[in-house]
Amino acid sequence: MTAIGGLLLAAMIPLTAIAAGPIASSTFAGAEDPLSEGGAWAALTSLSPNGGKFQKNNGAFPTRPGPDHAAARTTAAVPADHYSEIVVGHVGTFNINNVGPIVRVQSSGPSIDSHYLWWVSRANGLNYLYRIDANGTSYVADALIPTSSVIDGDRLRLIARGPVIYGIKNGVRDFIYNYGADTKKYSAGTTGILAYTNGSVTDATIASWSTGGAPTSSGTTASSTFVGVEDPLDEGDRWYPLPGYSGFKKTGGLATGRDSGHNASGVWSIAPPQRQFSEVTLGTVASGGGGPIVRIDRTASGQTGWLLSLVADNPPLSGIYKLNLDGTFAAARMFNPLIVPGDTWRLAADGNILEVFRNGVSQFTYTTDGSYPAGDVGIEAYTPAFTFAAWQGGASAGSSDTTPPTAPTNASASAASSTQINLSWSASTDNVGVTNYLVERCQGAGCNTFAQVGTAPTSPYNDSGLAAGTSYSYRVRATDAGGNVSAYSNVTSATTAAPPSDTTPPTAPTNAGASATSSTQINLSWSASTDNVGVTNYLVERCQGPSCGSFSQVASVSGTSYGDGGLAPSTSYSYRVRATDAAGNQSAYSNVATATTAATSSDTTPPTAPTDLIAAPIQGQISLAWTGASDNVGVTGYRIERCAGLGCGTFAEIGTSVGTNYGDNRVAPNTSYTYRVRAQDAAGNLGPYSNTATAATPPF
Repeated sequence: MTAIGGLLLAAMIPLTAIAAGPIASSTFAGAEDPLSEGGAWAALTSLSPNGGKFQKNNGAFPTRPGPDHAAARTTAAVPADHYSEIVVGHVGTFNINNVGPIVRVQSSGPSIDSHYLWWVSRANGLNYLYRIDANGTSYVADALIPTSSVIDGDRLRLIARGPVIYGIKNGVRDFIYNYGADTKKYSAGTTGILAYTNGSVTDATIASWSTGGAPTSSGTTASSTFVGVEDPLDEGDRWYPLPGYSGFKKTGGLATGRDSGHNASGVWSIAPPQRQFSEVTLGTVASGGGGPIVRIDRTASGQTGWLLSLVADNPPLSGIYKLNLDGTFAAARMFNPLIVPGDTWRLAADGNILEVFRNGVSQFTYTTDGSYPAGDVGIEAYTPAFTFAAWQGGASAGSSDTTPPTAPTNASASAASSTQINLSWSASTDNVGVTNYLVERCQGAGCNTFAQVGTAPTSPYNDSGLAAGTSYSYRVRATDAGGNVSAYSNVTSATTAAPPSDTTPPTAPTNAGASATSSTQINLSWSASTDNVGVTNYLVERCQGPSCGSFSQVASVSGTSYGDGGLAPSTSYSYRVRATDAAGNQSAYSNVATATTAATSSDTTPPTAPTDLIAAPIQGQISLAWTGASDNVGVTGYRIERCAGLGCGTFAEIGTSVGTNYGDNRVAPNTSYTYRVRAQDAAGNLGPYSNTATAATPPF
């Protein structure tokens, strides 16, 4: 026993002096029943109604078969974030045989013996991560996620780090689980081992065990090109899933979401400062969406942070979103980007200011409400169809640079056409380097109310989409990587040319077709017209009755379809369409299209209200998007209503849509508009209104 005791002392002595070593460990050398190793182990009683425990004989295994579990915790002091690692000695092929490491073991109180268990067996056995809720005399096992099976000799390390429990099998991450959203959870405790068999007691043997502190964050920046194959994504303990998500995997140089819906992961291998960024390089973008995240609270019970979401299915829904603890996404600043594989998109945070970059060029800034002042960086994707080819993030470059660039000089503006002015300037200098120039503009002779209209990495900048025969003034300032902004350049002005004399009308629309969708609505579509300058609208005319010929205008739309509602049942209607351009020239009429509304329907149930209506000014119009309504038969379209002015309440219908978005291009500069939407079904039943959404156009 003296020799055995000496071996035990050497095996169990704390190794805190070795930074990367374990706090305690054992090879279970020698024989002992029950397992104690000089008081290094304490039995868990909740899982052993008949008093079964661990014994050892050059390996640890149960003293008796089931229904008892052999369970023991270390008496060594371990930190709240820790690991428990075993080497599988032997797991029998027949009967029920399991072993596993345990973490966050409760050593006292009403939840004594509760813990998280990585429960492993052969391929035909139970292989799960469990949460064990115990009270000293009994227990309940809650299976959290499945894990892989094992063979003899496998090394399993179960790690508890913050609200995340994950397993490393033979050096490769096997699973990862964020318990932040769980009602029951254990945030501290100790470590140990568990085993069970209903056959020979040596069919559930643990060859060795160790425990120590979990990995910690170091450094402030990281990057990845997602080379190799991992599921789940690990990359040397870099990534963790946010609560409620399974995270990502990688293969073929792409990071792909593991779930069919939303996926979100943070990076905890580094500890970035509050001034930080997250940048993705887009992979496949056929559908879905996603982008970089900043300011993630890794200890939160739900998702947190600010997300730049690029929505491939509906680009006007792209923008900055606030991730709420309850799993919802709150739209903060919308825009309509071009989403292209290979492009880089960066979201940078500095104080309450977020800035979006595409391929290194600033797109816009947004001032937050102050939520999430610091945290981790990461990525988010909606559906596995939206992937990332690379990522980088952490501390923003130039965070110690406080010297602004010099002011640009020799700013000069010249009119290139009736709708474009070209601007140039002499470059600024900076102690580190100029990253961008911010271009501001105001309209009218002697104007001084400037607003930013664009960015450019270098001179020149071409400002298009302007009004003809109008004076515009410009000024420019430079920025560097540290976010420092220079003084303004001189102000320069130019006047666009007079509008050209356009007398050429558009071509006539073709292929007009009408179809009744209900007893009160007919949908109309046609092929687009062409024009030497550009088609601005289509005028829809209608007459009622068979062979009618007295047409009158019922709508003006910018697209090539129109839903005509509020009609009489069992009635014939005929339609024709013509196009107009900016000069007021009108095309010839299209062919006449006729349809008859259905008889009165017995359906009297209206659709539900659309939800989540949002409005955002984008490229000369206000874009709307909403979550669709539902109906007992089916929604056939949406009616869009609008009122103008702050606090307005007198709404009027301005258009219809068969989808869940709409672009309102009949807007005036510097004006606030409020919108509401309601759904209609095939019987003509109108649902309740959506929430209202308000947006203001800029001073064009």
